Amino acid sequence: MKKNYLLLIFTLIVISCNKDDSNQDVYTYSYFDKSELTINSREDSYMKYGIIESGENLVFEYRFDAYDEEQIADDEYSETIRFEIDSKLDKFSYSGDELLSIKLVFTPYCFCYFPQNESKNVDPKGTISGEKISNNKWKIKINITFYGDEVKVINENFKLK
Repeated sequence: MKKNYLLLIFTLIVISCNKDDSNQDVYTYSYFDKSELTINSREDSYMKYGIIESGENLVFEYRFDAYDEEQIADDEYSETIRFEIDSKLDKFSYSGDELLSIKLVFTPYCFCYFPQNESKNVDPKGTISGEKISNNKWKIKINITFYGDEVKVINENFKLK
């Protein structure tokens, strides 16, 4: 009887140690040195896309990758928020029309269509601020409404990539 209990305990320990975290959503907070952000769009869509290229500034990126259920076709979803600031800054705060100067852009990536819609083709509204807390880390706070109704609130440390 003792052997059965020991076998049961050992089995429970092994099962608990083999926890599979592969079906988790992934959040990434990073920034790129010596970069710049180029904003692109398409004529038939209100959606904007930010492309990170080589440059002289800092480009920050929040990225969300939803868990991809292999049994479901076309369920993949990701999103990014990107913006650019002067690399000489140690602290910043932007709101209102100032948000346009940092090329702030939110982009979802999915099997979705975002047709041209005047009520969605609007500038971001809200506030974004940040403070450098080390040579490779920034504390960033975002409270922005994109495309008229996509509210994003983030308060995280962004690390140099």
